[in-house]
Amino acid sequence: MPQLHMQQRELTYEGVFVKPAFSLGDSQGELCDLLLDALEAFGCTSADLVIEDGEPAERGVACQVDELDARVTLHGDRIEIYCANFVTGDAAKIAAVLANVWSGLAGLNAGAAPKTHSFQFEADTEIRGASYQELLNRLARAPESLPAGTETAVVYYLPAEPGRAYGESSLVLNRSAGVERGLQVNATLVYEAASMKPAAAISAAQSRLGELLRNLGLEWIED
Repeated sequence: MPQLHMQQRELTYEGVFVKPAFSLGDSQGELCDLLLDALEAFGCTSADLVIEDGEPAERGVACQVDELDARVTLHGDRIEIYCANFVTGDAAKIAAVLANVWSGLAGLNAGAAPKTHSFQFEADTEIRGASYQELLNRLARAPESLPAGTETAVVYYLPAEPGRAYGESSLVLNRSAGVERGLQVNATLVYEAASMKPAAAISAAQSRLGELLRNLGLEWIED
């Protein structure tokens, strides 16, 4: 079984509200306090806070979390967390952040309840046990009518599975821009919040990604 050795992985989380709560934009002081309370364990201070202006959907309050190499942002219709260098060992910390932030929002605005949890993993990997072309040929061989050496990429659109709390998701396998002859794995995995607690969602998403890759005959290795 070909192995994918992870070299770099980014994580973007988006939690969409059941109902937009744009009034939160008028409560920036409360949002700042909420973030500092939720991120207290990571030593965040007021110096880490940023007020984001713009159209209603883009206004918000953000906090930089150096320990996680992450940025947590609260908008009037969603929560965003971006981790520039996500490692599995940080999953429990991200889960705690999600639990704390969602809990705090519930106390500010009843409409700021989660509708979906979405996790986008973007990973550049080194392929061992096969070349890029050999790996992709098993999944999507290029037509013989195209020039010799033509390479492919694949995208899978995954249907919603309400019984497993899955929303419509996707998995893309493409040539890596950061690892020579490597593979980029780009997965967007969505969960219905009514059936999945925020703190449990990130672990579920990681497990699901590993399962999807194994189903394609690929082994995910985090060195």
